[in-house]
Parts: sequence; C-alpha cells; structure tokens
Amino acid sequence: MDANARQFAQALAEVLRQPVSVINRDGAAGSIGLQAVASAKPDGYTMAFTPAVSLTSEPHRIKTINYQLGSFKPVCQVFDNIFAIAVTANSPYKSLSDLLQDATRQPGKVSYGTSGTGSIPHLGTSDIEASAKVDLTHVPYKGDAPMLQDLLAGRLSFGALLASSVNPQLQAGSLRLLAVYADKRHPSFPQIPTLTEAGVPVVQLSFGGLLVPAATPLEVVNVLESGCEKAIQSGIYREWAQRANQVIDFKSSTGFEARLRLDSQSKAITLKRLGL
Repeated sequence: MDANARQFAQALAEVLRQPVSVINRDGAAGSIGLQAVASAKPDGYTMAFTPAVSLTSEPHRIKTINYQLGSFKPVCQVFDNIFAIAVTANSPYKSLSDLLQDATRQPGKVSYGTSGTGSIPHLGTSDIEASAKVDLTHVPYKGDAPMLQDLLAGRLSFGALLASSVNPQLQAGSLRLLAVYADKRHPSFPQIPTLTEAGVPVVQLSFGGLLVPAATPLEVVNVLESGCEKAIQSGIYREWAQRANQVIDFKSSTGFEARLRLDSQSKAITLKRLGL
C-alpha cells in the first residue's frame, strides 16, 4: 500500500501541478487513518488512499468506529488487490477440488493461514467453507510474512494471501496458486482460475482508491476525480504497477461508490454468519 500510494501520488502531483504528500496512518486495520480523514477539513486537501475493507468491513466488526460509508465521498477507484490460495510446490493439492475433497474426508484437518481474523482472506475462505460445506482450520497471523514462513515450512495446508506479494516464491517454484478470490483472473497469473471457475461460487473482493470527507464540495471532487483518471494513465505509474503485479482498475466516483455499497452489504452478511 505504501509503495502504491507513493507511486500514485507522484503521478497525481504531475497532473494537479501541486505536491501530493503520503502520510502513513497505521493501526486498527486502517480505521485510524480513515477517522483522521473523516474529521479533516472538507476542502480536498486531505484524502485517504485506502483499501475498501477499512470502510466496508471494519465498521460492521468494530462497534467503536465512529465513521460509516456516508462519512466519505468516493473520488475514484484506483486498484484491485487480488487474493489467492497458495500451496507449496510439494503439496498433494494440484487443484481446489483436491483440497476440498481432502477437507470433506477429514473435517478440520486442512489448515490455512491468513493475515488475521476478519481479513479478506479469512472472510473469503469462510465463504468457501459455507459454500462447499467443509470444515477448515483457520490459523490467523499478524501479517502475511510470518504466515508465509509457516506455509513454506509445511506447517499449513495452504495460505490465503495477496497474489502479488508472493511473486518471488512463485518464480522460484516454491509456491503454486490454486485459485483467486476475485471475480476475474489476475492479469499477471492468467492461468490461475477464479474460485467460481474452480467450482466454488465465491467472490471476496479487495479494491481501493481515493476518498475525501463527505462534505467536500462537488466541484472539488470533480477536479480530483479527473486528476485521478489522468494519473492512472501515467506511464511511470503503469510501469511500476506491472513490475509489482499491482492491478490497476479505474472507476469513477459514482462507480466506486456503488461498488463500496455492494461490498459493504456482502461483508456484513459474512461477518454476521461468523459472529464477528
């Protein structure tokens, strides 16, 4: 996210002819940063560059969060983050069907790691369980890095993680991908099916872009939206995205808002089923 934000900020600064600074506000799954933007002066000079999950999932899960979808005006969608099921090179699972057959025969035996409870991979995999009627064992970690160590060491049956984050392991042949959680294939890994294509009708999206405080004037939002669309066409930004396997996916303010609302409804259903 930091690298993506900095590359995009550079492209946006060139379009707007103004400096664009990136300030990381970590903590509470992004909710600290979003709260800072929600309460900022609505003049267009303070924006959030964020994954949608902090806005569409966390308010359902953490009752102390005091912002909602209506606290922001979406400016534009910039990117998709596509998560995938990854197994080691020597795993007996050659397909999602292999994995689910094993889980059916031995409930609870098949374990998977994620970057944490309530994360996109956790929600998506729980949807797989519900759809395929299997029982998997969730092992949450504090981030992908420690989970990846255990996966490579053979202590997990599979990992549910950001596809672009394991490109070195994929190129080295130490990991393989079985399916992606998105509604379309990852352009960097076009041979890997979606979950739906693999026989499980599950989509768990992760996407993001720019938000401003809800009271930001429409004419300001329009300027930023136009700048966003032009910045995404920047050759430097696109070259970086290709190297990083980052999926660029522009949507207008209206399109981004509609997608956020649908995702919020989907996340609410999954979280309620999980009791989160």
